[in-house]
Amino acid sequence: MSTAPVSVQNHRILIAGGHSRACGGLEAFISRARDCLHIDSHVFTDTPGYEGVGVRDWLRAMGRFVRQARSHDVIWIHYGSAFDLAYLVLAKVLGKTAVVTPHLGTTWRAMRSTVLRTLTNRILCLADAIFTLHETQPQVLQFPASVTRRCTAMGTFLPKSLLEHESAAHAPGMPLKLVHVARLSVEKGSFAFLEVCETLRRRGIAIEGTIIGQASTEVRAQLTAIVEQRKLPVVLIDALPQDAFLDLFRRQDVLVNLSLQDAYPLTVIEALLCGVAPVCSALPGTRELAADAPVISLVEGQDAEAAADRIASIDWSALPRGGAVMRQKFHWAGLERRYRERFAALSAHGSSVSTHPSVQASVS
Repeated sequence: MSTAPVSVQNHRILIAGGHSRACGGLEAFISRARDCLHIDSHVFTDTPGYEGVGVRDWLRAMGRFVRQARSHDVIWIHYGSAFDLAYLVLAKVLGKTAVVTPHLGTTWRAMRSTVLRTLTNRILCLADAIFTLHETQPQVLQFPASVTRRCTAMGTFLPKSLLEHESAAHAPGMPLKLVHVARLSVEKGSFAFLEVCETLRRRGIAIEGTIIGQASTEVRAQLTAIVEQRKLPVVLIDALPQDAFLDLFRRQDVLVNLSLQDAYPLTVIEALLCGVAPVCSALPGTRELAADAPVISLVEGQDAEAAADRIASIDWSALPRGGAVMRQKFHWAGLERRYRERFAALSAHGSSVSTHPSVQASVS
């Protein structure tokens, strides 16, 4: 018997989040969630701070939100900045059941304003449930107990095409192909990637490096200068459309992701699904991933020597198993079932869902 789409059950869901002028990770998550869960209704929150988006855009977006929210029962808010929490307040003023999914990196922990942190945490307590992307996210974001008790680990949405086909067994060639994927910066590990390339070359290992991602003019110029000065066999490529990116990604050997900010980097999961061995910084989320797939190599901080050691000791035969684990964990059928059950619990139990035992299960 087929299962009815979420949107036609007795709780109509409105997704609120993302920018109308952007096509980043948050917008990709929302697009995939809508496809997987058959949710038709979505309003961009257009919070200030993104390129060209100001307070006036945000206020107009809130007006659109209020008009659409009136005809929905559940509001699913995607929290990418503090401005998004205004939508949570509005949802509760309108008497709606509100769910929040945080899309915040480790930089959120570094917020220096105690007043702002306290205020945002108090507003989060208005949520009927908080759907986190992974089990350790409350720890990464240092949520207080009052917020953590509302959290349920739900999982994230990866490209469906990646999850439908097993990756072929991988046999690295020479030169060894290294890849780095990020919004390029020091914190994201882009400069550390060049140090790893230099370290491997110094050890006599032939390499070819590829850096993929958007960057400021200054950062791109700095990276290009280092590559030219050291005569490194590394090319820089701007962000690519999904199909082109995956095609290039599948032809790499090792992902080097020494980021100090990406608590739960999707590129690490995507690497395993593409048959690419990940080497990444040890953070709560990457440790969580490595517990499921030990083929993921962890490095403290951005230690290039340690990363080179990990690359030299990769167990290539374990890659298919790592990919299979991730494919099972993030398959859309399982995610659809998990989210459907939680939304049904919200509809049945209202605001008590945050403490109801049936929704305190973590991602299996």
